[in-house]
Amino acid sequence: MEILFKLFFTFAYLDIISFGGAASMIPEMERQVVIVNGWMTHQEFFQAVALGFLVPGPNMLYVLHIGNHVAGWQGALAAGFGMFGPTCLLLAGVASLAGKAHPPAWIKQFHAACSPVTIGLMASAAWSLGQNLVGDIFYLIVCLLVAVLNARGLLSPAKSVILAVALGLLHTLI
Repeated sequence: MEILFKLFFTFAYLDIISFGGAASMIPEMERQVVIVNGWMTHQEFFQAVALGFLVPGPNMLYVLHIGNHVAGWQGALAAGFGMFGPTCLLLAGVASLAGKAHPPAWIKQFHAACSPVTIGLMASAAWSLGQNLVGDIFYLIVCLLVAVLNARGLLSPAKSVILAVALGLLHTLI
């Protein structure tokens, strides 16, 4: 039972500090899951995140996989409620304010202030997940190619994933 509370509160903490979506908190999540609690190895964590980005639906489903890895289906529920519960309650309160004809000015100011933070956190996530790939020039080139195509709007995120998987499979076969 203690592990379920630990899972819940660890992911609730991650949920509360997250700005910019799921990928922005990957470095801190990895620190909590791999280093602080020792629930997974770096490779297992990396594979869980990759699986979460490949399956249809919200890309945060890897949180359920981590919880399941640690404590079975009860762990998946604890991690899931921790990851999604606090934000749902917080956003329900903010939505009631923002849905009005004239929302408070602080909501717009807070949203504008979050943009640079989100960019920094996304860069940190990319570095955290990609630091093991730097030694392989092929994967580095694929990452840069996909980043450039995405930045120029020439490739959607879904097609980027498909392209990266196809190139990775091709590289493995060759």
